Amino acid sequence: MNKATQPDGLEPPATDPAPMTPAKGFLVLMALVVVIAAFLVLSHTIGVTETWAAFLFLLYWAGIDHADFGKLPAAIVGGVMGLLMVYLMQQAPLWLGTTTGGAVLLGTVLLLVYCQIMGWLPIAVNMMTMLYLTVGSAPVIQAAFQLPGTLAALALSVTYFAGLVWVGSQVQKMRSAKA
Repeated sequence: MNKATQPDGLEPPATDPAPMTPAKGFLVLMALVVVIAAFLVLSHTIGVTETWAAFLFLLYWAGIDHADFGKLPAAIVGGVMGLLMVYLMQQAPLWLGTTTGGAVLLGTVLLLVYCQIMGWLPIAVNMMTMLYLTVGSAPVIQAAFQLPGTLAALALSVTYFAGLVWVGSQVQKMRSAKA
């Protein structure tokens, strides 16, 4: 059935692609091991230690956004906003006292959630923001959170993984052009 023959105008369900063979799946796994190991070596070499933030970006952008470059700006800005909120969560009670700092933090979180619900400022307030805010609220993260190092990890992750995806897409285009 095609779009023209469906009364509701919806497209027919897409057919599932053929499943990956075990051998190909193993090759993909080995490629991922090499990519991640190289990232960890690079992180260690340049002194970026907050790799949890880097892998959270990778999880979201590659897994949820399917490495869509059109969604990359919102993932980056949302990530920065989320990390700034984690920093506020850590610092507001120190700056303003427990009661006032807690009230400011609660009000800010409620405002962000309201913006998310309403779809306002989607470049800055999105699921990436909420993911970083959620993970960053864990006591183990809060205890050692340092904004500059975490922002550096996010920047490295964006540069490395988005760069790798971009290079891969360029290689794929060149191969397609030759075929």
